[in-house]
Amino acid sequence: MKKPLVIAHRGFTRDLPDNTLEAFRAAREIGVGGVEFDVQETADGEFVVFHDDSINGKSISSLKLRDIQRLRVGSGYRIPTLQQALEVLGRGLVLLVELKQVRSLEQFLSHLRRQVEAAFTVLVSFDAALIGRLSELAPDFTCAVISDLSGAGGITPGHKTAGFTQVRGDAVSAETVKTAHDRGGLVFAWDSGGEDDLRRALRCGIDIIMTDRPDIVIGEIRRL
Repeated sequence: MKKPLVIAHRGFTRDLPDNTLEAFRAAREIGVGGVEFDVQETADGEFVVFHDDSINGKSISSLKLRDIQRLRVGSGYRIPTLQQALEVLGRGLVLLVELKQVRSLEQFLSHLRRQVEAAFTVLVSFDAALIGRLSELAPDFTCAVISDLSGAGGITPGHKTAGFTQVRGDAVSAETVKTAHDRGGLVFAWDSGGEDDLRRALRCGIDIIMTDRPDIVIGEIRRL
């Protein structure tokens, strides 16, 4: 049985704050195939890796980089810059880069191109217009709109450049996977539900799984 690519959602966050360098290092150490992380733009046009649009009641976009670098999350962890995160993640991993409040797309792409390979990098966002602009600016990158999978069925096509179907892990079926594969696409599953749902999704032949529990997913894959 083909083994799916395991992507750690914001790093390996079981014991570490998400989107930190420590969580990224831990994800590499347990053997994931990829890492997802979030990017925000600061008031002075720099880029940091952080999920929320604000911290301590202030928006990231209103703070300069030097102000953000003084802040700590969890028990004293720093908020990394995009450059620092990419240096830790290095090459060899698939990177799923979610753009949050990012305005300077050309500057962002310039930073990215210096440190990543387009073939191993997927740019995603809930903002369809932003993904449309990225697709024009960076046709060599895979770009995808993140689907809202909260509704019934949980299956929504990705952006036309992505080439995969997004589906909740607890909604995966053999039919869904076969249909996507027959069309030449991939099935991207968001890990959800219990361990029985996880095992069933893996047995259905999904291609990619993004998870908050990469250690458990990797363990289940080894037992298949």
